[in-house]
Amino acid sequence: MAEARRLTELAATVADAATVPEGSLVAALSGGADSAALLWLCRRLGRRVRAVHVHHGLPGSDLMETAAVAVAAAVGVDLVRVRVAVEPGASLENHARQARYAALTVAALPDEWILTAHTSDDQAETVVDRILRGSGLDGLAGIPSRRPPFARPLLGVPRAQTRELASLAALPWIDDPANEETEPLRNRIRRRLIPQLEAEYNPRLRQSLATVASLAAADTALLASLVDDVPITATDQGVEMPAAVLTTVPEALAARLARRLLAAAGQPSPPPSSVEGLLAVAAGAGARHQAAGGLVVRRRAAMVVVETAARIAPPDPLPLETPGMTRFGDWVFEAAITETAPTASPLGAAWMMADADEVGPLRVEGAADHPDVVAHLAGAGVPSPDRAAHPVVVGPRGPVWIPMVRRLAGSGWVDAATGRYLVVLTRRDRKCRRSQP
Repeated sequence: MAEARRLTELAATVADAATVPEGSLVAALSGGADSAALLWLCRRLGRRVRAVHVHHGLPGSDLMETAAVAVAAAVGVDLVRVRVAVEPGASLENHARQARYAALTVAALPDEWILTAHTSDDQAETVVDRILRGSGLDGLAGIPSRRPPFARPLLGVPRAQTRELASLAALPWIDDPANEETEPLRNRIRRRLIPQLEAEYNPRLRQSLATVASLAAADTALLASLVDDVPITATDQGVEMPAAVLTTVPEALAARLARRLLAAAGQPSPPPSSVEGLLAVAAGAGARHQAAGGLVVRRRAAMVVVETAARIAPPDPLPLETPGMTRFGDWVFEAAITETAPTASPLGAAWMMADADEVGPLRVEGAADHPDVVAHLAGAGVPSPDRAAHPVVVGPRGPVWIPMVRRLAGSGWVDAATGRYLVVLTRRDRKCRRSQP
């Protein structure tokens, strides 16, 4: 009886804090405690709701699907199961989230709110994550409670309450094994950083972070309302906005408009460098800016235009004439061999010196054929559209030199036993490229 009273009291507490929207509902059901509690609460409130489970094809996904099926049966709702393929990469968690949201959007009917079970703990973890990444005011606003068609009714409810509610209601939920992994930043924030900060600095840290998010959300909503009416015009190649708007509003609003323009061009989270570059072009401080994501910002009459940069196709690979001159697109290589050591070693990334007898026959190829080289190009600031066609000098055992970037750990290094010296100088002939049809 005591347990039944606690369930009744807790259900009332969670219901008072929850913000379930009016209208048709479809709940994302992972099989965990939070989504199980949300689905149970909707039914308790007499709401008509169905559920969707997204199977990510990851270790543990079969286990979570089994739990979701059991929870849906226990609550008495229809369940749709969807399988997605998660794109591999460094941020598996982010790719899984994108695939999940896309699947939920497809599975929902046009008039349905899609409910996700984010709690106030999730909000606190998001704010900490954004702080660690150097986010601005929009980032501190955290997870929005509603962004149609998505709604998050439990953002004001602690995770401890959803877990207790799901347990007292005897729902067959389980913890996602992925939450036990130590590598994802979100898991480390949840399991180590926030508990340490609560223990040593502020026992009410989660509530404080939720307050920060709420205050920031109110401020961002006001700022957004001041620029929402500024038009963004689509063009054949991208999007554009009047430069005068960007140069006459206060700095904070100009930066917000720049982010909106970049997002409309396909860069939803532009870095500060892209925003600053766009505003510089708007102010006439530069004619062109290479923004992140392969975007190019230009001034065209009274408009600031953001377009996807045309990617340069790499020329066909060809042998490096040794000695002699080789043209690779708009790059020119001049190679010479000497049997005496140069009186001074050439300096700068435009030169390469090697042991002519050890390095072997060399070829010039586009970086597109060498994925490991592309990371070096990105680190050196080579614009994304130019990377595929950037030359790489390759020997029998792999790449040995990235012109204008670095010598690689390939063969042919000069030492005391070197008898013949290969010296290669490279430069770019821009006029050559412009003259080509």
